[in-house]
Amino acid sequence: MNGSIQRNFRQVIVLFAIIAAQSLYAQKFFGFLGERWNDYLQKPREDMTFLHYRYFTNTIGVKEMKEAFWKYKDAEPQKSIYEGFDSITFPVQGSWNGIMLVSPLKQHPDKKVRECRGVWSYFGNCNLLDLVDKKGVSQKDLLEKLTGDVNRQWIDGELLVVEEPRWYMGFTVSPTVYWSIYKKGKLLADNSISLVTPDFFTYAERTSFTFDGSWDDDLQDGARMLGTLCGMDYLPLDDEGERTFSVLLYQKPTPKGKSYLDRPYTLELLEPVNADKETLRLFNDLKRFVEVLPNKTFNPYYTTDFRIMTGRYYRVTVNKCGWLVEDYLTELRAKNKLILSKK
Repeated sequence: MNGSIQRNFRQVIVLFAIIAAQSLYAQKFFGFLGERWNDYLQKPREDMTFLHYRYFTNTIGVKEMKEAFWKYKDAEPQKSIYEGFDSITFPVQGSWNGIMLVSPLKQHPDKKVRECRGVWSYFGNCNLLDLVDKKGVSQKDLLEKLTGDVNRQWIDGELLVVEEPRWYMGFTVSPTVYWSIYKKGKLLADNSISLVTPDFFTYAERTSFTFDGSWDDDLQDGARMLGTLCGMDYLPLDDEGERTFSVLLYQKPTPKGKSYLDRPYTLELLEPVNADKETLRLFNDLKRFVEVLPNKTFNPYYTTDFRIMTGRYYRVTVNKCGWLVEDYLTELRAKNKLILSKK
């Protein structure tokens, strides 16, 4: 079977699993979530609660996310997302890369060290590979001084990494954060989520749950599944026409004293600004579908300015063949490859 047939066959299998719903909670809200949904809920995510209180204390508002769309939807990144941050590579687990938001270098008593950007590698321990000053010049003498400390006692305090960051409408985001704390070179504790996927649909589309690949590899297949499922409830266009519109999907704030909302997600229409009647009908159909998705269908993104982003930017195309939903992050993959090459 070619790739397209395999993908369609995989979707059919997943849909049959969804129809065989086992979770009462899922049945109430989704009506067709099955064993895959229950598996998805078991993936570790509550471990991030500590980091929400410790670092990621603010959530990006709807107004700012909408403004970012208009500002960046056609823009090219002007600089590397690694600029101004330490970078780190995980040579195992598919050679992941990350931005070190909190670095032990910033706590070093030597001002020259504090002003440098570190290039790290993690292989059981954090190893410093290079020190680069503000002009991009490697500081080998300083590096030798640090790496010459065999006990690495200067590695002291907290370390916080966002893994596989991506540029997304002006934000730098990742669904995965790694936190650890050291005392004079010795690891005391750590907290990491290694198997987080951006949303249930991406999770359901995956055929492999190994460490190979990046978190956004199956993002587009997940978005297509969202469109396919919406099309099971809402009819496409019945003529030769076609409508395309862009939306912002986001999680509504939870009122104080509640653990979750019964209708946690909603949509905002971004473009066209002056939508015709048929486009508005389709938008409202998708909105109704999104607003019955259960809590935790979408995982948050973590930004390099220590905020939580619950939004997703989608382009939706509807014609007589059905619904096609595309995540703008997938469209930006080529731009991300360019800026990732500038670490």
